[in-house]
Amino acid sequence: MTTPVPVPEPAGDPLRFLTFNVCGGLCETGFSLARWTSVLLRETKDADAFFLQELCGRQFDALRNRLSGQYHAEYVVTVRKNRSCGRNWGDRRFGIAVFVKGPALARGVWALPNPHRDEPRALLCVDAVLAHRPTRLCTTHVDYKGHNREMHVNFIDTVIRGWTGPLVIGGDLNLSPGTLPIRNLYRRFREIDPMARVTFPEQDLKIDYILLSNHFSRFTASGRGWLPWLSDHRVLRGSARPSDM
Repeated sequence: MTTPVPVPEPAGDPLRFLTFNVCGGLCETGFSLARWTSVLLRETKDADAFFLQELCGRQFDALRNRLSGQYHAEYVVTVRKNRSCGRNWGDRRFGIAVFVKGPALARGVWALPNPHRDEPRALLCVDAVLAHRPTRLCTTHVDYKGHNREMHVNFIDTVIRGWTGPLVIGGDLNLSPGTLPIRNLYRRFREIDPMARVTFPEQDLKIDYILLSNHFSRFTASGRGWLPWLSDHRVLRGSARPSDM
């Protein structure tokens, strides 16, 4: 993938972003697929782009079908035989997804390092036109185990270091803001929620992020509370304006 080149255009509305670890496998909601999809449609309504993690294959298919014609959707299967996805939804695919309004230009996938053959992880990026300019939109879900977390975030930091165009990363980084890998990202990116509100209530942690390059400014963020019957993570949502608008 080549770095998108900004194309200045007239001012518009703020761009709305959302990231959510939907806990599609481990969390047994008891919902039908149709009801789950309706809940997600309400949560993601009006987002210009949103990022989902721990998303089972049938969940992705249902959302993509309901949003056909409104969003471009990309999905990466990181685990092809996830038992929990099979139990909950009858399809063992498990992965991460990006949904974006506006024309999509390209996609790229990077496998995260996995020297100990733990659960495979990936970085998924989609180049799309938002607010009249090419923007790169990425999602990931790094490992929660030991040093894998730092290794994965450091790897992502290395991959994106040379990118110079507008960039938004939404995902579950499984590290809190005070850790060194996150502090390194904060040197070049702004987090959409400067208050660093908790996104993983069971352990009172912030581990979910929407990081924006310096092509954006005037951030707002909200959490809208925790929906424990849906996921063990809070939804993180917010808005930002392209900085040249």
